Amino acid sequence: MTEDERIQAVVECGFTERQARFLVLVMRHGGVCIPRQYASFAGIANGGRRCNALFDKLVNRRYAHEIRCVHNRAPVYHVHHTPLYFLIGEASSRYRRPVSPRIAVERLMLLDAVLAVGDVEWLTTAPEKAAYLEGLKAKATDDRPEEPTNNEARPRPSSLPSAAPIAVAADGRALLLYLASEPTTETFRSFLQTQAELLRVAPTWTIRSCFHAPSTMPTTRIRRSSTKSSSRRCTL
Repeated sequence: MTEDERIQAVVECGFTERQARFLVLVMRHGGVCIPRQYASFAGIANGGRRCNALFDKLVNRRYAHEIRCVHNRAPVYHVHHTPLYFLIGEASSRYRRPVSPRIAVERLMLLDAVLAVGDVEWLTTAPEKAAYLEGLKAKATDDRPEEPTNNEARPRPSSLPSAAPIAVAADGRALLLYLASEPTTETFRSFLQTQAELLRVAPTWTIRSCFHAPSTMPTTRIRRSSTKSSSRRCTL
């Protein structure tokens, strides 16, 4: 299912194209959002009539509900309506399930990072990531000189963690988002290990870290040829 098909399916539920684009991003990247994020995405005033119209519609139709008491800073909305997820081809998404305030904050961090990226193709499901990885591996194999193979060896199925979204830019660069929710390098090392298969075959890639603000965790920079990482900060 293409992104345009997902957006059109949501538009047919009574949303504007701009609202639908935002909702598709939300449902594919955590299922939660705050008005500030939609206002920034749409280029409208936060708390204004056009901004509030989307969230009033979601709540009134019972497509979403408000999660209260997240730092008492801003209303957080959880989009949980199963038919909406079905329309975008992700009826079994875990993002429909109830979410605690702590997890909601982490998912808001992720959505902030996603919204900051711009026009890319997002891969969020296991089949999408597996197909992408297999394509990279096939191209890498074609570019290498032929080597003797063991007829008894069987290729291992490609596997990437489903929780970490991957973006593919127009120039083929892969972008991985790392959610720095814990002030330790061990979690970052584990993240790299889970993505090692992709990093070995992707011609160029960027890892972007997303931190709480304020954060005492140092920014980690990774370089590969002309590629480098950058960091984002999330505020409610």
